[in-house]
Amino acid sequence: MSQDLARAFLLDRLGLRGAFWPEAEAAKRAVGLGMMQIDSIRSTGLRNHEIAWAARTDAPIAQLYDVYYRDRLMLETHYPLFATRRDWVPFFLKDFGKAVNQERLKEMRPMMRKVKQHIAANGPVSPADLDSERVIGGFNTIKATTRALEYLYHTGQVQISGRSKNFHRLFDLTERVAPELMIPMADYAKRHKEFFVHSALSVLKLATPQQLAERVSHHVGSWRGGGLPVARKLIEVALDHQLIDWIEALEGDTHHRFLALKSDLDHFKTSFQPQDETVRLVPPLDNLMFSRRRFTELFGFTYKFEAYTPEAERRFYFAMPLLYRDKAVGLIDGKREGEEWRITGLDLHAPVPVDALRAAVHRFARIAGCSKVTGNRGIPKALRTGLVGMIDG
Repeated sequence: MSQDLARAFLLDRLGLRGAFWPEAEAAKRAVGLGMMQIDSIRSTGLRNHEIAWAARTDAPIAQLYDVYYRDRLMLETHYPLFATRRDWVPFFLKDFGKAVNQERLKEMRPMMRKVKQHIAANGPVSPADLDSERVIGGFNTIKATTRALEYLYHTGQVQISGRSKNFHRLFDLTERVAPELMIPMADYAKRHKEFFVHSALSVLKLATPQQLAERVSHHVGSWRGGGLPVARKLIEVALDHQLIDWIEALEGDTHHRFLALKSDLDHFKTSFQPQDETVRLVPPLDNLMFSRRRFTELFGFTYKFEAYTPEAERRFYFAMPLLYRDKAVGLIDGKREGEEWRITGLDLHAPVPVDALRAAVHRFARIAGCSKVTGNRGIPKALRTGLVGMIDG
């Protein structure tokens, strides 16, 4: 397999290649990603997970929130904020309470009881709905009730059930959100070793042994211990059981070795399509970027998420990679300002037809609720002229 074909495989399995997902299949395909990172920044008019959805389907973004909070095919997990396949959550939350400081837990139990009783009587609550004196933690501004919610989550008593209109997390009792999480996993000892490799590679789709070991270690969780040595042993077992397989890739005289799920390899072999002419805008925290080292090695440039970098030290705020013909061809940053979507930064690393780029930018702006695209003066005149104007279609 060539390095070009390895990129095509990765993008195909991540849903970033070929036709956009049909609306009727979008929910199922999203669950197939395994995990999607949730982020509240919406300078572009869309949040990270919303952009990830829009990069793959024309289905309404409201349907994504149905996946998370109505149908609950994926459950939002707490720190880091991911929407995760519902059937994976019991493995991730197993023994999660061991990560909690037991002495602090003992101190928090009276407040936890009060918060839980409030939820039982009044339904889902966000941290903003509860008021109490602030306690030391983080930036010395965490409310005792907020800390109680975190401990209730860590000990499996509440789950994230939705989001408020201000995008605050809503917590509800576990038995209301996902009652199966209240039942101990009878077959955890038998299944967990295979699960952590399978879930890690289901998320990454393609990874070097080191990249996969890092992700497996992340899925196992620091509270279980083991780190990379345990992850590498789990990968060896998965190879022995033929759950995963090697991909050999050549780039010039350089030999690359990747791992992928055998099921993904079999599917790719039977469904491979020629590259298309669609340009896609991918969010900074997309599944494609879950291993920044992999992105650099496969696509040829290092991506940095600069939203939290001091303004004077950054080039972009919310730079989104641009994909075209199985390559990452540049970065674009934009900002919604009322009815306008303003291109604030554009850096192309390879030629892209202006018409294809315009179609992608206008599609994004339309989904973000805008009617016009504008551009900063720093963008090359020929590009700006080709991209700005009233939204096409």
